[in-house]
Amino acid sequence: MGDGLADGVSQGEAGPREFRTAPLWGLGQRIFFLHDGRTANLERAIREHASNGSEANGVIANFNNLGEGRKQDILNFLRSL
Repeated sequence: MGDGLADGVSQGEAGPREFRTAPLWGLGQRIFFLHDGRTANLERAIREHASNGSEANGVIANFNNLGEGRKQDILNFLRSL
């Protein structure tokens, strides 16, 4: 998760900067996103993963470089799961 989402909790081999990502199946039925439910906005949830040490930084950069129509296509797909 990196520094920005670190919660100080260790679970098994996952340290305070790590978290087991929930499967995407059912994402479209969720009301809140992120491991602590801090946002109801899917695009904000994507942006919130960007932080020092986050493995998601490259994926977020790719998402941000898409045109608005392509971004919307991805958001629509995620909401369909």
